[in-house]
Amino acid sequence: MMNLRIEELYLEQKEKLSLELVAGQNGMHRKLVVPDINRPGLALAGYFDYFAYERIQVLGRTELSFLQGLGPERVREIFQKLLEWDVCCFVITQGLEPPPELMEAAADKPVAIFKSLMPTTKLIADLTIYLEDKLAPETSLHGTLVDVYGIGALILGKSGIGKSECALDLVERGHRLVADDLVDIKRTAERILMGSGPELIRHHMEIRGLGIINIKNLFGIGAIRDRKRIELVINIEEWDENKEYDRLGLDELVYNILDVELPRIVIPVRPGRNLSIIIEVAAMNQRLKKSGYHTAREFNKTLISWLQNGEMPRRT
Repeated sequence: MMNLRIEELYLEQKEKLSLELVAGQNGMHRKLVVPDINRPGLALAGYFDYFAYERIQVLGRTELSFLQGLGPERVREIFQKLLEWDVCCFVITQGLEPPPELMEAAADKPVAIFKSLMPTTKLIADLTIYLEDKLAPETSLHGTLVDVYGIGALILGKSGIGKSECALDLVERGHRLVADDLVDIKRTAERILMGSGPELIRHHMEIRGLGIINIKNLFGIGAIRDRKRIELVINIEEWDENKEYDRLGLDELVYNILDVELPRIVIPVRPGRNLSIIIEVAAMNQRLKKSGYHTAREFNKTLISWLQNGEMPRRT
């Protein structure tokens, strides 16, 4: 399970989110495991069933106005009851001061309390985007990721089969490299897979016999991307005379990454095959499928229609 320390969140986002730590330094070691935010309105009213205590608790003008209508003893009782749960931290928005009853109840608890100048809705939106990225499930694969005609093509195959050389040819033809050798993959909340390269080797490529080259320096900024959505998996393998390969395109192969199924095609390699052109066509064909047109299926329908009607295509 992915997690994020409150201290890391604060250090990375204190400028953007205008965060100020006002209490609870001993709660900075606490960890977040969910990217969701909670406004504890019902909890402040005394209803704790389904209380999402594991989320960041955001208190805005609405919540503080509600508390001002209650007596200090009642507010103190509410916060004491609320902090019986394992709350990770509080954020007070719009530059408002934390209620003294909250500060008192949290004095001996490992709970960080922050203040922000941002409006509540804006803070929640920006914080959610950040948390979804930091807490997204992730993995790494040995392969090459290239942006080909807007399609993120993940090229897989055994070491030495020519993935990097193929990617280099694609870059030379005007496409963009995202990652070579090792691809870091994250799954967003929308079940979209985003690929990127490790920071140390980002924009670099290893070509056997040539060594390490920097694609950004050689081909310019337009030849690279930092991140790209993965939409197609291309598996390169050596040509096997005893294996039957798909010749019509009707077989729908899939490749599972982080419980997301991606379309997969297998391209056998042998001398004389122009691999980069085949990958370009595969990317364009994937774009066509996304628009709702499947060439192989349409051809199959036409062929079946001719056979059912007793028609045969005439030679020209």
